[in-house]
Amino acid sequence: MINSLWISKTGMEAQQTQLDVISHNLANVSTTG
Repeated sequence: MINSLWISKTGMEAQQTQLDVISHNLANVSTTG
């Protein structure tokens, strides 16, 4: 039970990191440099 919760937790953290990267990329799409 605890192992499956740990897997779910780490999966959600990885997904959140991916969403953060995408949102930062979209926010900076019009900046030069």
